[in-house]
Amino acid sequence: MSDAGPEKKNAPDDDAWIEKVVNLAGNLGFNKMRLRWKLIRWQDKRRKAKNLAEQERLHVDYAHKTCGECGAIQDREQKVCTACGKKLSSRTWQILGRMGLTAPQAISVSTLLAVSILLAYARVWTAQGGGFGAPSGYLLVDFGGTWRPLMAEEPWRLLTSVFLHAGLWHLAFNLLAIASIGPRIEELYGRATMAGIFILSGVIASYGSISIRATGGVGIGASGALMGLIGLAAGYGHRAGRGRGHGLRDDMLKWSAYTFIFGFAVGADNWAHLFGALVGAAFGLAVKPAWWARKAWVPARVLLGLIGVAGTVGALVLIMTRHPTTPEERAVASKAESAELLVSHYTAVCTPLYAGDVPKAIAAAKEFAADFEIDDYTLDAAGVEMMCDGIEQMRTWCTKLDTLQGEIRTQYAEVCPMYEPLFKALPPRPPNP
Repeated sequence: MSDAGPEKKNAPDDDAWIEKVVNLAGNLGFNKMRLRWKLIRWQDKRRKAKNLAEQERLHVDYAHKTCGECGAIQDREQKVCTACGKKLSSRTWQILGRMGLTAPQAISVSTLLAVSILLAYARVWTAQGGGFGAPSGYLLVDFGGTWRPLMAEEPWRLLTSVFLHAGLWHLAFNLLAIASIGPRIEELYGRATMAGIFILSGVIASYGSISIRATGGVGIGASGALMGLIGLAAGYGHRAGRGRGHGLRDDMLKWSAYTFIFGFAVGADNWAHLFGALVGAAFGLAVKPAWWARKAWVPARVLLGLIGVAGTVGALVLIMTRHPTTPEERAVASKAESAELLVSHYTAVCTPLYAGDVPKAIAAAKEFAADFEIDDYTLDAAGVEMMCDGIEQMRTWCTKLDTLQGEIRTQYAEVCPMYEPLFKALPPRPPNP
């Protein structure tokens, strides 16, 4: 007590200025009591901020290491945790981590995935002739984006779409996410597992999204795969249950919230985000890193690693070897696709109508309208009759093309070949009773 007394007595009074300001303001007509309390509260906030900054500085500059797996304190020269056997990162990376900065190692899965995404972007960028504009939907489809009419014959698009991006901002956000989250997954579960979960989450996210989305836009981006990694880290952190585990979980939940909010704001594919997150969270909740490191799980780890490597290499090969279609080729493909859609949809509507199954015909007409985003049809029995009456009238005129004259004949001569496959697939309409 005797040592502290003189020091306290000689220390300047940090609050003395408050009374001076209050007295001066009182002479000018201000409410002294109200001003005093406002200044005291401001001073308290300033002290708390100063103390918090000092604590943060001490945390960042802490002399020892802490194990990312179990949280045990380790000597700064220690390479492996003496409590759990987990490999410790260097003190430099630990300091950067305490500052909230993480980066993949020079040669790691996170780095290789980032490079693969950059290569895919460069391929599309050169195909569009450079520039800072986002690639067109046609170009993204050409290089492997998911698009519903092509998925039945080209399911590999579920994979290639993960490595394609719509512009520099889209690319930059996902590269930042890989650099921030990827190294954490590699440390927890290993490089092979990180690669496998990335590919599996991305493919399942693509499949889930294109299966459930009402509209048929082009699907691209690594966000679903990254949400798989975020979900994995969140699931692990929740199961770990310790302070550090819950801290990691909360950080990942923030990442998820930002991703979904941003997705709603810009119209991104939140269905893909959701499916990817569910895949990763299920793995993180079900599998502890300590279990996963056992010899019994070697086959599963090898399998995930093979999925990761094969998926990444396969996607790059497909993207790098593809070429953009010309406008003429797009026109031919569009015409063929339109003919195919006409056959499938009108056959699905009119065939049950001709057989007397009106409810089935109405259901097919609603699906038709949803796929083409048509909202001005009256989808009841009369509306379905009108659709099929139009097809039958066109079938009649196409069979009498030689009897038509002038502009009418020219118009029908252009469209009849497109409808010919439909006329062949559609059964004859029975006569009205």
